[in-house]
Amino acid sequence: MESRHIFILIILLIVLDALALNCSFGLVYGSGILNDHYSNRELTFLLLFLNLTWFIASFVNRTYNQLNVQSIDSLFKRMITTFLTQALLLIIGLAFIKHIQFFNSYTFCILLAQFIGTSTVRLIIYFSEQNYPKLNLHKKKIVIIGNHDLASVLEKYFLKNKLSFNLAGCFTDFNTEVIDERNSKKINRLKDTVKFAIENNLDEVYTTQFPEQCKDLQGILNLAEKNCVRVKYVTSFIQYKREEESFTNSSYIFNNFYDGIPILVNRREPLSAIGNRIVKRLFDIVFSLLVIVFLLSWFLPLMSLLIKLESRGDALFLQLRSGKKNKPFYCYKFRSMNMNKDSNNLQASRNDPRITRIGAFMRKTSIDELPQFFNVLFGHMSVVGPRPHMLKHTEEYSKLIDQYMVRHFLKPGITGWAQINGYRGETKKHEQMLGRVKHDIWYMENWSLFLDIKIVFKTVANAIKGEENAF
Repeated sequence: MESRHIFILIILLIVLDALALNCSFGLVYGSGILNDHYSNRELTFLLLFLNLTWFIASFVNRTYNQLNVQSIDSLFKRMITTFLTQALLLIIGLAFIKHIQFFNSYTFCILLAQFIGTSTVRLIIYFSEQNYPKLNLHKKKIVIIGNHDLASVLEKYFLKNKLSFNLAGCFTDFNTEVIDERNSKKINRLKDTVKFAIENNLDEVYTTQFPEQCKDLQGILNLAEKNCVRVKYVTSFIQYKREEESFTNSSYIFNNFYDGIPILVNRREPLSAIGNRIVKRLFDIVFSLLVIVFLLSWFLPLMSLLIKLESRGDALFLQLRSGKKNKPFYCYKFRSMNMNKDSNNLQASRNDPRITRIGAFMRKTSIDELPQFFNVLFGHMSVVGPRPHMLKHTEEYSKLIDQYMVRHFLKPGITGWAQINGYRGETKKHEQMLGRVKHDIWYMENWSLFLDIKIVFKTVANAIKGEENAF
């Protein structure tokens, strides 16, 4: 799937190339040599024609395709072929304009300036890649586990596509003992090295072995998911075709091809596609803005006044919750309780003495959650997703429930599939949290915009009629 880093790079390339093209024209125009030969109308036509031919040439050469922007070499090669195609289109196009002599030394000056400009864009990307690795915030940091030939092929693919992937290591056998060169007496296992990598901001683990083939691998893969690291399985094309039916009937699902190598995952994730993430984010922005502008603009000061009149303290309650990839963020709520020292450790319960009178009404109708639309607008949360839990509860339940941390692959939501199916409020029993986790994972595997809209409508309907677990 196309990564966020590559998507940002593609958008950046399109914008910078357009700027380079138009600025090169502006530089030649600013020199004054064009004014003596062409009218403003003719120059406007020439500028539009330059942009059109570049757009057509880049489309033909797939200049901004995700496969062609993952290495510096391909960036330069596609730029040159696109430039030559554009020049050919200009020659053919301008040859038909007989009453205006466009094709001359001035056009070559514009093209030369454009070539220098688009080359400079790619040189900037190259030098930033070499000298400022911290700028590559959205690269996928990955490791490969496996002693198969496939591992070396995959390693070459990731090293070739450095603009998309940051290969942290390729471990041929994670049970092999390694002697530290600085201290020959100190012996580490690659298994511990992989564990260290997983616990330190890794994004994905690729393995040529499956848990069914290697018992020791299962612990590493469980550790990966507990640290919000995605696990992907590598198989040969021949093996994939031979076992395609068994893969289809098992928990493994085809995800992608890397250099002809099939990559499998153990669950569907529609939101791993950049297009789906854009759709969901646009829905979040539009919906949250509508709520903030038309509701919270007047409702927020009104509720703040009522809350302050009943009890001392701030009207808004900020609490650290677990976000996407388990990164903490401050979740906004209307304060529904009297100020107390247990607010960050103890869940609200039925007939909780800490809850104020207006707080009980807000919690019953879910009004206390409305400020979280600011979290949505700021990108901390989504309108629909797994509900964010307190940091203490995330730590506790991650040790008790398998796949608990998988729900953190998504942004947390104001409402979710689990909430509209009865799993909201206090979770006294282990089974209640287990049910919530299963519903959250189901939502992750079956996401669609229609499902989000359905959950929103169901949430509003439940709030109006009231819910038994809302307290």
